[in-house]
Amino acid sequence: MKTTLYLLRHGEVHNPEKILYGRLPGYRLSETGKSQARAAGEWLADKAIRAIYCSPMQRAQETAAIVAEDLGDLKPMIDQRISEVYTPYEGRPTSELAQMGWDLYTGNKPPYETPQTVLERVLDFLDSVRRNHRDQAVAAVGHGDILVFPWLHAQGEVPEALMKDRLRDYGLPVDYPATASIMRFDLADDPRESLPSVSYHRPY
Repeated sequence: MKTTLYLLRHGEVHNPEKILYGRLPGYRLSETGKSQARAAGEWLADKAIRAIYCSPMQRAQETAAIVAEDLGDLKPMIDQRISEVYTPYEGRPTSELAQMGWDLYTGNKPPYETPQTVLERVLDFLDSVRRNHRDQAVAAVGHGDILVFPWLHAQGEVPEALMKDRLRDYGLPVDYPATASIMRFDLADDPRESLPSVSYHRPY
């Protein structure tokens, strides 16, 4: 038996300050982000989705609510395991972070996260979806690195921060997952023991 998980990144965010908003409150979808979420919902409409999960972040909840309109009005369920990564760089200009190769992790100490701690919670989520939704299709809305690290894991790689600067080397067809893009994970067994097959889709 196999579970299919469609793991989405949230839609584009209204962020005129151009900062890393991370887990900061109050960051909503832009109008473009809402359109992207609608496109994702339309793409998923014929996939027989039986449940939808989302991160507790406002942008993820808004994306999930829009997507759910095309899925028989399923009610999104919040799951902390696919929340945004916890980093000390919240509030910093995105231009500064781009110069760092978007390395939000090197030197982090608890409570801040590393690629491996992020991956572990996402794999725990994937396995719980597999166990709770056997032979079903499920959608979930998370964040960029929440897609990136299980993608790297599915390629047999141990995620490291600077891999984010060369994701095409690891089979991703884009430099970084687009907003409202979708990764399909086919889960037959515990993803820690059997690597899932994965593909990438941009629905707009």
